[in-house]
Amino acid sequence: MIANNSINITDLCNHQTDPFLYNLQLYYTPILVFLGLLGNCLSMCVFFGTKLRYSSSSIYLGVLAISDSGFLIIVFVTWLKMVLVDLFNRPGFCQFFTFLAYFFSFLSVWFVVAFTIERYIAVRWPLRRQFLCTVTRAKMTVTGLTVLAILLNMPVIWFREIIIFCDTKTCYSVCYLNMDRGFWASAHNNVDMFITFAVPLTMIVIFNVLIARNIYKFDHVRRTLTIESEASNERTYIPRDRMPQTKVTKMLLLVSSAFFFLNMPAFVFRLIAFHYSECEYPKWVISTQQMCLLLFDTSFGINFILYCASGENFRREMIGMCTNRTSTRRSGTLIQMASHGKQCDN
Repeated sequence: MIANNSINITDLCNHQTDPFLYNLQLYYTPILVFLGLLGNCLSMCVFFGTKLRYSSSSIYLGVLAISDSGFLIIVFVTWLKMVLVDLFNRPGFCQFFTFLAYFFSFLSVWFVVAFTIERYIAVRWPLRRQFLCTVTRAKMTVTGLTVLAILLNMPVIWFREIIIFCDTKTCYSVCYLNMDRGFWASAHNNVDMFITFAVPLTMIVIFNVLIARNIYKFDHVRRTLTIESEASNERTYIPRDRMPQTKVTKMLLLVSSAFFFLNMPAFVFRLIAFHYSECEYPKWVISTQQMCLLLFDTSFGINFILYCASGENFRREMIGMCTNRTSTRRSGTLIQMASHGKQCDN
């Protein structure tokens, strides 16, 4: 939501934020940012630093962790205003952070779409998976999406400016829309809502339904063959790579579904907001905005938990990575101790 509302409705309209929601945002946001960044860093290490890096899905999930981390940093920058450290509402910073918010939110949603489509290809045409779902293709897709994100979101730098807002007590700077470019900013906002919310969320729903349908069919066939093989005392052959791929697909299905449910309220709120002119929002809309902000921000910091909960390969590689580093550190310590002992003997 930061990408689409660089300031809250309450900033210019003298609306009073609900105390409960204010305190929730005050304490929840830094916890989310810290744990989210930690989880995303661990995810990057696992996807890029273990044998999982040879999987095309890991490329998407690794760069997703990077873009999610970038957005969480922007969330933290905007949160600093609540503790009287205002970096966002400054010349240059305003435009730069707004661009990054649009940039990272675009990348995150389309990386989710990319690996969702790839998973559909893997379960729908398993024999073509090795040719269509390659690391090289994944890297090309990531590069293309990154270039597209830069080109589409560069205009927001032109749309934002610092204005001075004064109330009855004091005056302060606010990062706000340049009114002289309001028409183009509104057009860009509509396009952004279409390509960052409407299209990708619709695609996620469609492909997740198709993926779930194919998984159900495969599980049904497997159970049927198992029953028939037990009845005839014969061993039934199931493609060796289908079971691990099904497990990976179920994990990614959970990730994309969670992303959809956490992002959908923000999209609905933006549609509702079109029915009101600025500073005429009713109180329930203000409260809804705050909750949508928290849910939207949460989607950028929760994936590590989902990987650990549903990804068997992810858990195994993470444990192995930690175990290997511990063993390496211990071996290095023993070598140093042995070397030191020899020096003392001499």
